[in-house]
Amino acid sequence: MYQGALLYDTTLIVNLEPFRCHRTLLAALSPYFRELFTSTWPNGREIELTNVDPSTMETILQYIYTEDIVLTTQEAPDIFAGASQLQIVPLQDLSCRFLIENLSMENCFVMHSLARAHKSQPLYRATIKLLALNFEEVFDQQPFLQLDLGTIIHLISSNDLMVASELKVYQAVRHWVSFQPSKRSPHLGMLMRYVRFPLFTTADQVELQRDLERWEDLQLKWKHLNGKERLRIAGGLRKGMLNPHILCVDTQMREYQEAGNEEDYMACYDPQTEKWEKFPGPDSLTHSCCAAGDNKIYISGGACRNSYSRALYEFDSFTCRWAQLPSMDIPRCVHGFLFYKDSLFAVGGWWKFQRFLNSAERFDIDRRRWTRIAQLPFALSHPASCVFRKKLYFLGGATGIVLNWMFHRGFLVYKPDSDTWIQVPLPASFLAAGAIAVDKGIYVIGGFYEKKPRDSIVGAMIPENCHAAHRCFFVDEAGKVTYSRCIPKLPQGLGNAGVVHCNNRIYVLGGEDLTQRYKTIYFWEAGEFRWRRCATEIPVRQEGISRFGCATWMRPQPHIHELFQRASHVLTEALGK
Repeated sequence: MYQGALLYDTTLIVNLEPFRCHRTLLAALSPYFRELFTSTWPNGREIELTNVDPSTMETILQYIYTEDIVLTTQEAPDIFAGASQLQIVPLQDLSCRFLIENLSMENCFVMHSLARAHKSQPLYRATIKLLALNFEEVFDQQPFLQLDLGTIIHLISSNDLMVASELKVYQAVRHWVSFQPSKRSPHLGMLMRYVRFPLFTTADQVELQRDLERWEDLQLKWKHLNGKERLRIAGGLRKGMLNPHILCVDTQMREYQEAGNEEDYMACYDPQTEKWEKFPGPDSLTHSCCAAGDNKIYISGGACRNSYSRALYEFDSFTCRWAQLPSMDIPRCVHGFLFYKDSLFAVGGWWKFQRFLNSAERFDIDRRRWTRIAQLPFALSHPASCVFRKKLYFLGGATGIVLNWMFHRGFLVYKPDSDTWIQVPLPASFLAAGAIAVDKGIYVIGGFYEKKPRDSIVGAMIPENCHAAHRCFFVDEAGKVTYSRCIPKLPQGLGNAGVVHCNNRIYVLGGEDLTQRYKTIYFWEAGEFRWRRCATEIPVRQEGISRFGCATWMRPQPHIHELFQRASHVLTEALGK
């Protein structure tokens, strides 16, 4: 009817140019038009629209009638603004996603203004995130100085600021206030509350004192604090004060080795320098699981000398020491173990050799207390696990009863807010793979896959009926395996490897292929056509290592780490005079 100009019943006037259309369709897609047509339907049935140009209106109508649109970086801002003004929600969401995907430092400030003008939280958060990642480069630029007070507070209160020195945050506040001193000076004292003065080094304090001799508008407060108190008052570290490292905790099979053996170790790998540093490890356990969060490493469960463990250990980045936390309710190993929102989740696993578990529990780190959560739909061990979009994912794994393993052909999703589980099928079954969550889905790396029926051994257990896979694939939120995000095969079949995401790369460390363990390190970056091998290997004496604790560790930079090693006189606040 649109193309044939049939049964038009309204006309939109844009800059004197008429656009004839059907009000029922407009009202169905737009609350703006619905309200207009049901309450203030004008005489003459012509509606004049402002703040929209004719070419944009033509594109919007084309989308409304056909659901077909081709967005460009030049037109998308106008389409987004028009769709927002006219409340064409599907087009507003579509164009917003396009703007976020094409966000850059060249257009970030313009997109930020657009987000504020149309109250778009997704676009606003995306611009704030990009500004935080490039804070040191932009804080003295003209567009930054023109940002509103709310945005400045949002930025300087964020842990995501990519600054190695807190002095940069103080200087950013100074620059912003000095740009319009008569208007902004009254906000100076309030803004200084967001500057984390306990993170100032000695050199930063000297620079601050010089600055205050010039301005004479702030009064400093000091307090004698130990490292733990200093960190608490600071409120945490900025992202730029941390360097991503890969932490490997040796927990592989040593059933008859005494705990505390001299070969027990924990090593930290710096991907930038490809160097290793050794740390004291926890007691030797086999098949214990590792998770990282808030600058700490956690190890749970495991087995040693045929005894299964309920233990939970915490490694502190600032003291570089292990501490034992309250134990789990149930001993478990080869389980799913994740950190999410100040809590640890231990899911499934074994409580004895090949005794599968369907129980799960949650540890509140602040309250130091374990509580049971909803049971899994079935018992599960050896899953690949990750956190994706506020939910916990457990992919593949083994399920079954004593001496009767079955591969899980799918994944389980746990929703912490509702304490519920969802089952999603997959076209392949696997166990002991790695899982890495990215913006739009999850990469599944390696693992052991079930042999085809013609190759399997009747009555044999899982080790004889599986093979280590080179395979890697991508799963979206709906559970659909997609090949639009191409990821190459591993150079060799690997299961039980350490798989982590660090510096925008996926790293695969060690692993095994049922005949041999390895100590190689491979990495892959999106857009590359093959995995690359690092020059260094995991520093273990044996031929290789598999089924070990592995996590990305955000390690404080040396000058920041030094601040928390002893009690001292600490700058805590700067108050406006």
